[in-house]
Amino acid sequence: MRPALVALVCAVLLPSGAQAQPALCDALRANAAGLAWDLTFVADPGVRIEGAALPKPLVDDAGRVHLFYETAPGPPTRQMYTVSADGLTFDAGRAEQPGDLRYHPYRVRMANGVWRRFQWDPQALEMRTDSSGDGVTFSRDPGVRYTLQADDRGWMGIHDEFVDGLGRVVMIYLADRDGLNNARRAVSADHGWTFTFDRGNVFGDAADIARAGGSSAYVDQKSTHLDGAARRMFAMKQGCAIYSFLTTDGDGFVLEPGWRVSVKSWTDVVVRSLHDPVVVRLADGRFRMYVAAALTVPPGSPGRFVILTATTPSAR
Repeated sequence: MRPALVALVCAVLLPSGAQAQPALCDALRANAAGLAWDLTFVADPGVRIEGAALPKPLVDDAGRVHLFYETAPGPPTRQMYTVSADGLTFDAGRAEQPGDLRYHPYRVRMANGVWRRFQWDPQALEMRTDSSGDGVTFSRDPGVRYTLQADDRGWMGIHDEFVDGLGRVVMIYLADRDGLNNARRAVSADHGWTFTFDRGNVFGDAADIARAGGSSAYVDQKSTHLDGAARRMFAMKQGCAIYSFLTTDGDGFVLEPGWRVSVKSWTDVVVRSLHDPVVVRLADGRFRMYVAAALTVPPGSPGRFVILTATTPSAR
């Protein structure tokens, strides 16, 4: 499926997902004490982008932050792009252009040097790819990379792909929207050309979902490379908070203590729900989260959707 269509579906779901959250968020527990610096995200004041959702940031070699996003609410929506020297002050952006792909964070470089973009086709229920030799000009590949399992119940949501320490491509994806709606894992040993289902219940939330319902699932998952084969996966739960899981090998994911940010982290805006966190490492070693937020507005007012950020203290 074309990226614009993927984004359109997510934008349509965002408002409805935001409406049911306040009671759940009021019951959010206080954060864990004594968190490591790289787990302590402090809300940055102000709004990064107004009328926006689905942030996709990338930090280039010069330390600039390239931010892809879509307009919200929708439909219709537009795919937008902007760049900032400090990662906090952005202009209004412009329509995304094909040449901007050189800065798109969802490109994945295979162990053999080929760049791939993984795109889900919801009509055919197939994962397809575009490939590139330079990471800028992509062409559609023939064939299908992955098809759903019976337990996926005909639906794939957010998916995250990365190369592990063995050169395999790991895909973590959401499935079974009307049931468990949680993460599954598939692996490719041929540079992202064919994937084999590995297992479900990646984040160990199936028992909680069975007991308390689908809102107990960890969703909107996207990972950030740390060092070596280690990655940190960030995921939203109930729209109330963003949590993280650590993997040292791309295989098992261990829930880290506390939460990274919650709807209560920002004091200059009233956040109703959080969605689609993506975390980048800044040039000075700190981490910054870009996250979509539905803000509380007066009854009868149009929905207000923005991109916010939160940053760790100085690396040490």
